[in-house]
Order: sequence, then structure tokens, then C-alpha cells
Amino acid sequence: MRIRALTLLLASGVLGFALLVWAKPPEADIAVVVNQDNPVEKISYSDLRKIFAGERRTWAGGTVVRLVVRPPGTREREALLRLLQLDETDYEQYWTAKVYRGEAQFPPVVLSSGGMTREAIVTYPGAVALIEANEVKRGMKVLKIDSHLPGESGYPLH
Repeated sequence: MRIRALTLLLASGVLGFALLVWAKPPEADIAVVVNQDNPVEKISYSDLRKIFAGERRTWAGGTVVRLVVRPPGTREREALLRLLQLDETDYEQYWTAKVYRGEAQFPPVVLSSGGMTREAIVTYPGAVALIEANEVKRGMKVLKIDSHLPGESGYPLH
């Protein structure tokens, strides 16, 4: 009887641990972040698309836009590709052609970590990036998209 009780206790403990491991927290929305000194507070989804497509190259006041993106396979990159309605291959070809034609001096800067992205946003006044909303740090300003912040109903970047 004691062995059966111990087996049940262990089994329930293992099951409880397994549920803890398998239970994944909800994913945060993807925030659009800029340098805290950027005067922009909100942006339309359409203008956001133009910025990340390299069609709009300056912010209000003339500061040059510096695109900072995460590498392939990240949630931020997936959100970027959805925003631009491109797949990874088309995105790479798009920027290669844009630079080759002289329509852009350089492609977006690809940074592999949230910490590096934060440093770029803090360092470059015109920097803009997509990051998971729960990764926003001091020195970053979150832009409203079509008057919505991450986590609000109607926010377009998930």
C-alpha cells in the first residue's frame, strides 16, 4: 500500500512538473520602438510599412531612419515579414536590389540579441526596431500604431 501511494505521489509530481514545463506563457505583442528623443509618438500601419520597406527614410524633423531588425527565425522577423508581405528570400532580394539601385545606402542592421537592439535604439537617434513588448527597456519609446499600444485590442503586431 505504501509503495502504491508513493508511486501515485511521484506520478502526480512528475505530471505537475510536466504541465509546468509544457505550459507556455502567452506571447507578447511586437512593439515598435524608437530612441526616446524621437519626437514621433504614433504611426499608422501604412507608414510603418513604408519605413521598414525603406520608402520613408527620414523622421519628422529630418533625422535619418536607421532600420534595426532581428535575424531570421525570430518572432520579430516574422512580424516584419508579415508587415511587408514578403517571405525571407524575397526580403533579402528586395534589400539587395534596393542597395544595388542606389535607393538605400545600406540594408537594415541585423542584430542577434535584444540587448544589442536596445543599444542601437539608445545610440542612434533615428533607429527603429520591432521587439517583443516584454523586452522594452529604458531608453526606448514604444510607438502607438493606429492609436493602439501593444496589449490593447486592435493592436496589429502579434
